[in-house]
Amino acid sequence: MRRGRIACGVLLVLVVTGTGGAGQAGAAMQELPVEELLARVQENYRGQSMSARFEQRQETRPGMPPKIATGSWQMRAPGRMRVAYDESGRVLVTDGEKLYWYLPAEMQVHVRAQSEFAQRGNALLYLSGQGDMREDFVVSGTEWRTKLSPGNIQLLLEPLVPDTDYSQLMLEVEPDAAIIVRLVSFGLFGEPNEFRFTEIEPGADLADELFQFTIPPGVEVENLGN
Repeated sequence: MRRGRIACGVLLVLVVTGTGGAGQAGAAMQELPVEELLARVQENYRGQSMSARFEQRQETRPGMPPKIATGSWQMRAPGRMRVAYDESGRVLVTDGEKLYWYLPAEMQVHVRAQSEFAQRGNALLYLSGQGDMREDFVVSGTEWRTKLSPGNIQLLLEPLVPDTDYSQLMLEVEPDAAIIVRLVSFGLFGEPNEFRFTEIEPGADLADELFQFTIPPGVEVENLGN
């Protein structure tokens, strides 16, 4: 069984289905050039900045209501990203060299070399405008629950690389803009961790300070990895 490696890996693992993962694609969906659409999405997230609001819905047990959180997401390709949660104050920052995962309630900061996340199959890699999803996944059309908009297209990504902390990814894409509006990461037992993106702004003017992190005084610093 493949195991998740660290807590912050789960944070932005934007993964797929309730029981048993995403469903198989219908006949009409199978006719779509899904690899071409994935290539457009990937190019859209490279070489530019982007910002959005998100709502996270994490299902941990069948039949139980999901845990819901909201926050903001900013990205500057390649390799810089900031995820800030509204209520908990948790913040994840990648500055191109290190990844910081700040947990204010626990008075902790987890620090890791960003190069350790520049591995094929890591969901953080693709969200920061890096990697090649066409090489790292088998991609197909799928249908998972109700689409956020009827014209959207859902793509199922099954990893070709070992040791991912998810079993599948599902991307719901607005096809004209080639923008991800929903990302679902499915755990190893099929539990979905869903992110819905709104107020998406490609080409956003983002200050350098968003991708810098100063460790607050008095917090415990845990250096992870090698």
